Amino acid sequence: MELALPDPITNYNRQVARERYVRREEYVLGHRPGFNLIYWQRITRTPARVERWGRLWGWTRDQIMLTKALLITRMACVFIDHIIRRMEQAELIETSLGEPHLEWENQYRNFLLQFLRVKSIPDRREIVKLMQRLHRYTVPPPFLLDFRRRHWRWIERLLQRFLTPSGASKLFISLQIVVRAKPAATARRICFSAALYADIQERLYRQQWMYAYSDCMLRLYDRIRQYPEVLAALIQLH
Repeated sequence: MELALPDPITNYNRQVARERYVRREEYVLGHRPGFNLIYWQRITRTPARVERWGRLWGWTRDQIMLTKALLITRMACVFIDHIIRRMEQAELIETSLGEPHLEWENQYRNFLLQFLRVKSIPDRREIVKLMQRLHRYTVPPPFLLDFRRRHWRWIERLLQRFLTPSGASKLFISLQIVVRAKPAATARRICFSAALYADIQERLYRQQWMYAYSDCMLRLYDRIRQYPEVLAALIQLH
């Protein structure tokens, strides 16, 4: 297993909606004593439900698969939070020693391995591969870095037009209006503009460039997820 951690989209959503996730965790903890394995059954039934509803609503294949990957990741996080809390209550791990963090990562890897063994989910390998590829969403694709190296003088001139706080705000607002063009072309435009936004944040506020790029893409996610083909194209740019 090359990558066994939740994708940045899921982590971002967990931070933004922390109270909602805590309430869900408390529900899972309080629903039944011991380890709530019934929640595992809900997780394994989710792909079939998404497939059924996706076809009923006329979703594209990209939209169906992305929904499966994101839902499984989020449900996995809730399930593992529950396991860790139960282990702490049973004094199987010591909170003061920082073990929950390491144990959480270990449990997530175990979850992926266990999920891959569920033969009732025919596309389980595709789902896990896509769960891993979701990490690419916040990473600038190779084409972008190559383009910036070859055309830096032109980018530098363009950057001067936005190098003010108001210019940065206008650029970010324009990014939220997804162009109705081919998904690949829209994805490239989003990446280029996010990189330009990161340049501005680096110059004006001394933010680290990669952090600013990732932060921009995460803040745009609620808008981009309305266009599954564009989201899929962003991930495939790598």
